[in-house]
Amino acid sequence: MQIKELKDCVEFKETVITWMNQEFGSKDSMKFFQGVVEHSSSSDGLPKIFVAVEDGVLLGTAGIWRGDLLSRQDLFPWFSALIVNQEYRNQHIGQKLQEHVLADAKTMGYKEIFLYTDLVGYYEKGGWKKIDVGYEYTGTEMTIYRHVI
Repeated sequence: MQIKELKDCVEFKETVITWMNQEFGSKDSMKFFQGVVEHSSSSDGLPKIFVAVEDGVLLGTAGIWRGDLLSRQDLFPWFSALIVNQEYRNQHIGQKLQEHVLADAKTMGYKEIFLYTDLVGYYEKGGWKKIDVGYEYTGTEMTIYRHVI
């Protein structure tokens, strides 16, 4: 398995957009995720989107974003949009994507990174610590985690 920046694997761009919209969006959010992906492909900074690939198959994706939880714009950067291909789950791909993103964030000079989720029990295994709660624009409460790099 290799983990590369999406901008170097443009053949997976549309699939990543579709996955993001399916996992985190709604019928009206496709353009939002297209924008995130388009800007990651044209920038040397953030956002960055990574893909895990093996033998031409897209296994997963994750990224480092400038902002993710809008109610907590004081926190930066964010580990965002971890998605593992359903056919390849339970093979530690998500963990490897996390490790890659953390290493890249460290290379960029960040000392810590944040994420938010409603998933309980998964990220703690990777060294993430709960630090607070935050709210999506819909009012949904989410747990905020921090990982010291």
